Amino acid sequence: MRISIAVGARMNQQSSVKLVLFVEDESASRRGYVMYLTAAGFNVQEAATGQAALSAARARRPDVIVLDLGLPDIDGWEVARQLRAAPATAAVPIIALTGSDLPHERVSAMRAGCDRHLAKPCVPQHLLETIQLCIGELERKGREGR
Repeated sequence: MRISIAVGARMNQQSSVKLVLFVEDESASRRGYVMYLTAAGFNVQEAATGQAALSAARARRPDVIVLDLGLPDIDGWEVARQLRAAPATAAVPIIALTGSDLPHERVSAMRAGCDRHLAKPCVPQHLLETIQLCIGELERKGREGR
């Protein structure tokens, strides 16, 4: 995967580094996206299973979770439901990253608690923009809630 990131895509120097939990069981795909997001200025924690994702999310409370729905142990839909049910992770944006772009898959992901749905293969820049959008929405909600 070739990494080229626009200067505007880098995190604002004044803001804190954001943590992305990237959940994908396919290691080559995971490594490529993790390299891209790290180069863009994010701190990225990886998980290859649903159980590892739940443990990591509870331990570190990421700013955004990128979640493959087709995981080998606990599927991504159940992971999303459990994250939404836990007070510590209920508000963390979840981006479903899956091999299907069928309308019923999108609806199913949203019903499980995902905020966005992206189909693989996903251009890394599009994933980066979606992560930034989710972080911006969360920060706006935080300012409005004060």
